[in-house]
Amino acid sequence: METFLQDVRYALRTLRKSPGFVVVAVLALALGIGANSAVFSVVNGVLLKPPPFSQPERLVHVWGNYAKADLKDIWVSVPEYRDYLTMPKVFSSVGVYAEENVTLTGGDSPERLHAVFSTASLFPTLGVSPVLGRAFTEEEETPGRERVLLLTHKAWRARFAEDPKVLGRELQLDGNTYTVVGVLPPGVEYPAGAEVYVPFAPSADKTAETTRGNHYLAMVARLKPGVTLPVAQADLVRVGREMETLYPGNYKDLGWSISVRSLEDEVVGDVRGTLWLLLGAVGFVLMVACGSVANLLLARAAAREREVSIRAALGAGRGRLVAQFLTESFVLSGVGGTLGLLLAVWGTDVLVAMVGEGLPRATEVRLDVTSVLFTLGVTVLTGVVFGLVPALQSSRADLSATMREGARGTQGRKSSRLRSGLVVGQVAFALVLLVGAGLFMRSFHALGNVDAGFTPEGVLTGEVTLPASNYGKPEEKRAFQQELLRRVRALPGVEAAGAANMLPLGGRSDTSFDIEGRERAPGEMWPAVETRFATTDYLSALRVRLLDGRMLQETDGPETEGAVVINKAFADLYWPKGNALGQRVKLHRADSRWTTVVGIVEDLREWGLDAPARPTAYYAAAQTPLTYVKLAVRVKQGKPESLRTALEAELRGLDANLPMFNVSSMTQRVDQSIGSRRLSAVLMGLFAGTALLLAALGISGVIGYSVAQRTREMGIRMALGAGRGDVLMLVLRQGLGLVGVGLGVGLMLSLGLVRLLSTLLFGVGTYDPWTFGAVPLVLVGVALLATWLPARRATRVDPIIALKAD
Repeated sequence: METFLQDVRYALRTLRKSPGFVVVAVLALALGIGANSAVFSVVNGVLLKPPPFSQPERLVHVWGNYAKADLKDIWVSVPEYRDYLTMPKVFSSVGVYAEENVTLTGGDSPERLHAVFSTASLFPTLGVSPVLGRAFTEEEETPGRERVLLLTHKAWRARFAEDPKVLGRELQLDGNTYTVVGVLPPGVEYPAGAEVYVPFAPSADKTAETTRGNHYLAMVARLKPGVTLPVAQADLVRVGREMETLYPGNYKDLGWSISVRSLEDEVVGDVRGTLWLLLGAVGFVLMVACGSVANLLLARAAAREREVSIRAALGAGRGRLVAQFLTESFVLSGVGGTLGLLLAVWGTDVLVAMVGEGLPRATEVRLDVTSVLFTLGVTVLTGVVFGLVPALQSSRADLSATMREGARGTQGRKSSRLRSGLVVGQVAFALVLLVGAGLFMRSFHALGNVDAGFTPEGVLTGEVTLPASNYGKPEEKRAFQQELLRRVRALPGVEAAGAANMLPLGGRSDTSFDIEGRERAPGEMWPAVETRFATTDYLSALRVRLLDGRMLQETDGPETEGAVVINKAFADLYWPKGNALGQRVKLHRADSRWTTVVGIVEDLREWGLDAPARPTAYYAAAQTPLTYVKLAVRVKQGKPESLRTALEAELRGLDANLPMFNVSSMTQRVDQSIGSRRLSAVLMGLFAGTALLLAALGISGVIGYSVAQRTREMGIRMALGAGRGDVLMLVLRQGLGLVGVGLGVGLMLSLGLVRLLSTLLFGVGTYDPWTFGAVPLVLVGVALLATWLPARRATRVDPIIALKAD
């Protein structure tokens, strides 16, 4: 220990003499370590940390599929849920739930809560028990029983300050009284955003109980011990065949199948590949940083050869010298790691904010003990990586040669080769990052240029849910939406206002349908159509272009013949000859009737900007009143957010017990829908820019050191008649030679790695010629600039002084 402390003190004294070197090295390491720690914190919270369920690897999500209707990953109906309770042989338990927004009243102002209506079996299936109170019982699923609810730990903390006396407290949800009977453990918020859980009673709705096509329940199942996912999938194939036999009218010849996926995959979604890619990319940045610091250490070691030789002459062994140089490396990495950890605290919050609500398990992302241990490990590993080679190289001093008066270091040639190799590696890694950044930026640019089919600028959106207790009848819902829109349209500055059951980019709501006079072949089923129920002026508020016919009108009410506006994709698919107007269609819904196509509009990207427009039908909300009122209000000028206060005031004037939630501009909604892609583009750009800067420093350092070592050679060349241009080209060729080798290695790595990006890109090929053409040019340009400065110094060498110097 005394020897170690002595080495640390000596390292600090030595490093204090080179403040410039220390600042550059520490900043390079802090950037690399801090970025790795921040990205790892996100990866750990989203991907690595197990969900807060018992044996989560045994939990699966079950989906139905109608291949011939192009309906994939559909929820289950109540009759199907009852089938899944008994027919599969691989499930030990099954639970279902449905999500809904409810209104909490009784406080200073009404609040919106994200409620989950679940069976009592959901919690044993998840393996979750309340930390306070109890869970539901099966008896409480019976209609007419006392209404009870469970709070999530987050809701308990936010609304009741973790008061244990919350048990037995009564809450008013949608006008009904519920009693709090339990509080769930921290982190249990499944599905995402859940705040309260209330019992779901399948038998309460007789229509839902008997209709197999009424798919509105999500289902979670727990596999029996020893059952794997492939075994479960094989058993569900059998179950699907049995259902076809028992209920041929619902499943047979429709491409029916059942799929099962792990619950963890369902929760994580499509961000898994992106996060692993970012972690790998930031690892490349750290390697480039290590290369830069290693180069700096090699340069210092060359200047300290005489010091090392003296210490060796006084009896210091090679191991002792290596230990001293590694101690200096660990001091640098320790300071860099400490600063990097501070950067990670800030960087983690920035990463989560950049993605927004699009990041699953975002509440579990934090700089915890695991992240700190990871940072510590990276710091130690970094100290070894960039310090070991210079330490070994420096400890091989030729004592007799170095001690001769005026002799140059004997390690110059080997050190030069090492430094050149490190630069080649830096250039190669920088090229890989630049290629990745170029592809993601072009992909994000292509996504931003997608014609969404509407104009988001100048539109304010907000949502209102109508509780059945006060708005149970269609005429009550219809009167509410008409009066609310009348008030909103009368506000100063409003150009148009409408509402629908779902806003653009809000997800799927597809339904199968029939076309009047067109018979399907036996077993044939047309692809499902996206269904939207909209008021008049909804499409106008979004500035959706009318291509033919007319928009929905106030006269399209419940007493008139049904009217529907379809999009171009719908018309082109089923009426390619252009005779869609006047045709009649009927959805496969219990409350549907034949409706006439009265207009054709431009395609909207309802599922997302990166998803192609699907056939979509817009039905008059006056004919099917809205329970979920999602407003779209266009302002004449200025920022739409300025209308928020007035909009909420009009709602309070209409019904003081209804809150408006998710109030934001449509532009914000669009930005949020592409948050993960923006994160990839921005971070890859930052990582690539950092790597490029570090590589430039490495090139400049190597060439600068080479020029210093070859001062005598330069003087001889100029004394023999070489011009300054010749010397300049000599140095430039050396720098560009290293870059050329690095480009070759980097291109080979890039061609192999870009295949992994194919599923993460949009509108650009993995072998995009613009990217692969521009990136090497950028690197060459930066390398020329980095080489130019030491090359200019070489041309200013005075031959007489250079010859005298030796």
